[in-house]
Amino acid sequence: MKFTNDRARASALFLIVVGAMCVGHMIDLRAHGTEARRVASLKWTRNHITRALGTNRSELGLNGSKAPEQMMTIGGQSCVFGDLFAFDVDDRYAFDIDEPVDVEVTYAPDRTQPFIVAWDKNGGDGYGLSKEIAPEPGATLRKATVRLERARFAGLGILKTDFAVGARGGIALCDLAISRSGATKTAAATGRIHIEVKDAQTGELVPARLGLYDATGRTPLPSDQALLIHRYADETRLLWVAPRLIWPSPQRQVFYANGSYDSQVPAGTYELVATKGPEYRVFKSSVDVKPGQTNRVTVTLQRYINQPSRGWYSGDTHLHLMRDQTEDAAVWGQVTAEDVHVGNLLEMGNIVTTHYRQPAWGKAGRYFRGGHLIASGQEDPRTTERGHTIHHNLQKPIHLPPEEFFSYHKVFEGSHSQGGVSGYAHMAQIFNGRRGLSLDAPFELVDFIEVLQGGRLGVDNWYPYLNLGFKISPAAGSDYPYYGPSLPGVERYYVKLDAPFDPDAWYASFKAGHVFVTNGPMLDFTINGQGMGQEIHVARGARLEIAASSQLNPDFDKPGRLELIVQGDVVATERADISDRGDRIELRKELTADRSMWIAVRASGAREVPAQGPVQELGALAHSAPIYVIVDGQPSWKTAAVPELVRAEHQILQDLLTAPVDPMGDLEAWETVNVLAPQWERQRFLLRSRVQQADAKYDDILRRATSVRSSPAQSRVEAIGLVVIAALALVAIRGRRVSHDERRDRKERRAT
Repeated sequence: MKFTNDRARASALFLIVVGAMCVGHMIDLRAHGTEARRVASLKWTRNHITRALGTNRSELGLNGSKAPEQMMTIGGQSCVFGDLFAFDVDDRYAFDIDEPVDVEVTYAPDRTQPFIVAWDKNGGDGYGLSKEIAPEPGATLRKATVRLERARFAGLGILKTDFAVGARGGIALCDLAISRSGATKTAAATGRIHIEVKDAQTGELVPARLGLYDATGRTPLPSDQALLIHRYADETRLLWVAPRLIWPSPQRQVFYANGSYDSQVPAGTYELVATKGPEYRVFKSSVDVKPGQTNRVTVTLQRYINQPSRGWYSGDTHLHLMRDQTEDAAVWGQVTAEDVHVGNLLEMGNIVTTHYRQPAWGKAGRYFRGGHLIASGQEDPRTTERGHTIHHNLQKPIHLPPEEFFSYHKVFEGSHSQGGVSGYAHMAQIFNGRRGLSLDAPFELVDFIEVLQGGRLGVDNWYPYLNLGFKISPAAGSDYPYYGPSLPGVERYYVKLDAPFDPDAWYASFKAGHVFVTNGPMLDFTINGQGMGQEIHVARGARLEIAASSQLNPDFDKPGRLELIVQGDVVATERADISDRGDRIELRKELTADRSMWIAVRASGAREVPAQGPVQELGALAHSAPIYVIVDGQPSWKTAAVPELVRAEHQILQDLLTAPVDPMGDLEAWETVNVLAPQWERQRFLLRSRVQQADAKYDDILRRATSVRSSPAQSRVEAIGLVVIAALALVAIRGRRVSHDERRDRKERRAT
């Protein structure tokens, strides 16, 4: 739910502060850490419904907002008002069925917006969504009946719920009645299926993602041999694959197995699907299970490419998976099933609390087995004013107290003192991450930006800093279980090692920039034989021999194009030949080193995915870290663009200090709203000296960039002019800051 005006935001803020006390109680699950979703247990049940929740997520394809629920009496009935409710159907009435179910919704039309019903469904995505139902005016209460086709009710929604009702802007829900059709067929005779998943090259059993579907598309509920997976505070064995993610079947419910799987299932013919990330070919087969017999199936996964044999080891920078102990076999199994070699498990902190807690840190927090590692890290600090930050390879967590929470630099400095690797999440875009990046980058605290996530390659907040001469590496992370939900390793980054895998060497190589990001294409890229992240020192006029290639698993996509990027500009493109069924694009180019520059390559596939908002996305994407060409010892900045880039940084820093606080923008606003807003009002003025230092550093870049023009006389004139322009802009910006501070001081004096 988006709040489209200040009144709506203010109302939601008021509700968050007082509303939760009116309905029930917030759920705080401690088995694997606290619940990171907004979940309130409601004192509102009906016949055949054992639990009702108010929440911001259903895990059935329907989401709500951060505003809590309210109880009210309408037309003599006890009603609950909110924008998303999830319901648990009594298992004694309906569990793991396959039939139409009618849900009769009684609502108050004067307080109800168009609403949707979502449910746990057999086949397809694993959930169903009704058409939007427009409230019918003219009466105090109205009824609408919604048919839930192929309802399953196996507890696959949030916290084992079965269906949900939601409305953007709210629904006043006054009664619910559910009615089964009784069409579920009597259980057929059963047999057993025993699956072993092996690596074709080694013959060893390996974890994998599996799908098993009968002739109707229904997935038998997985047995206890399927891995028990964390999804927020849920524990489930069955997940669904979001539409933007590659999956070779129209049935999109999956489970994970740790090499072998055994289950009793109804007799019949099944489609069996197995995958293990972009380095393996997809396995698909038809399997017959006969009554009273065991069908033994060997799934042989063929490698498409062996990146570790070439020195490249994959990682996911951003996983929210809780552990009670370091050696968590289920978490390791899920990460390994996606063939992610380094799974960074991030605690997620806000100004009030921490979610997805990890049991240990440093080497004690690493679980390394079979060439795959899971390790503790943190996404903290995170705010809507300065963005979200990520810190890997820490020896201990760093969580600032509320009164210092916006001093991000203290965490970056603490991370580096521990040997950590630190950067900005979410493309430094959402949650105003560009503001935080603008303040921390000039102090050379930022090692990476998470540029690939959610099927999007975001370079708009990365290229400007490369063009200012900063060396910042790209990273990629799924942000599981957010973004769709995503799955581990859907977006990943590959780090180059020149020796056998070692965790410390891997993090060091990542920090040094020997990395590319991808959700499918595999990149090779050299200049004069030097690879990603390297510096090449040459004399002006030297020849640069560029060799690049992109290789793409045909089960994921066909190659589309490969681009050569020089300081943000595309200077060469190779496109796949549509008559060629190959899986590879090669690019060869010779350039002259007429200046210092950064050079990178970017690849994409041919497949388009449905637009996420106004932007049409390409399915397969990859981007290399730059190679830095240093001519005559000069930095790799884009000289002509520096004045405008510096002006933009000054403006962003002004916005940081003067923009109004948005307490509803915080991801867990129901937890933070009472603390975050007043703390930001206090602390942003304490950041003024830090901002002034950052401004000075940007001005120094401008001064140095304009001092290396070809003509010394022209250089002096241009430098003076540019510095004067920048100085005037900075005076104006600081004047506005002073005016803002004076207005605030006058307001405070009037208040006292």
